[in-house]
Amino acid sequence: MKHKYSVLLLSILLVGVFFMAGCTSSTSEPVSTPVATPTPQVVYVTVTVTPTAANSTATQITPITNSTESSIYNSSEIDKHFIDIAFNSKSRSINNKFQTIGGLSASGDTVAITGSYTDNDVSTLSNFLLQFNNNSPIMQLPTVPVRGSNGSDINFIFMRGSSMDTLAQVQPSVGLINRDNSGKVCSIYKTISNIRSNSTNGYYTYRTGTIFVNNDLTGDERTHYMISGLLYYLGFVGQTTTYPDSIFYAGQNNTTTPNLIDWQAIDLMYSGKITPGMTIVDVRQVLYGTSENTGT
Repeated sequence: MKHKYSVLLLSILLVGVFFMAGCTSSTSEPVSTPVATPTPQVVYVTVTVTPTAANSTATQITPITNSTESSIYNSSEIDKHFIDIAFNSKSRSINNKFQTIGGLSASGDTVAITGSYTDNDVSTLSNFLLQFNNNSPIMQLPTVPVRGSNGSDINFIFMRGSSMDTLAQVQPSVGLINRDNSGKVCSIYKTISNIRSNSTNGYYTYRTGTIFVNNDLTGDERTHYMISGLLYYLGFVGQTTTYPDSIFYAGQNNTTTPNLIDWQAIDLMYSGKITPGMTIVDVRQVLYGTSENTGT
């Protein structure tokens, strides 16, 4: 009996073993190890951007821009601007052979200041005269105005606004009267011509110019009319309608110093190519090789 139980138990164990084996391996397919194939991945590159210090030597790509005016004006534009501001509009339109370079300008180069001026007015003139000398290749002017005098070649006289009105009314022939958009008299030019003589040149015309400035003006407006008057008697009696930021602009502005093309025209005036006594026909001949009006 005991032997039968042993055989039965052994049979049950064998069946269990075969059953377990069937669940784990008899029905499974062979497992193969696949070839390792790289999985496409997005590669993220971290770029650290560090602001460049002011004194850094790191190379940077800087876009080319017209950051200065120096690349804007060609010689043709400068020549045209020169004719616009060196001759008045009437002379330009009819090739006037009577108005000449220096014909309405002071003959010499000394500057004086009198009337109700301030120390700041003296500094304004001195600073401009220094600028002028730096930009003029030949002509150099004394940089300190003579105070309390009107006996120089170019004279500034500062007067009250009411006195300016009176001068403009009773002496309309004194010269150019400059008003702002409101009609206020801002400055008046008066040119006096004298015939002089010496043993070298014989008789010649000597001119002095006086700029009456409205003492009620302040700030940039005051400076504008001072520098404009000085430039008038340095030979620039015309105007431009092309460049609104020019100190020679025909419209209203309070520009206090010449812009780049103004300085280039000033340079041309005193470069040696243009000489006092030239008419507009003479100047066109020098600049363009022809006396014809080339659209200026």
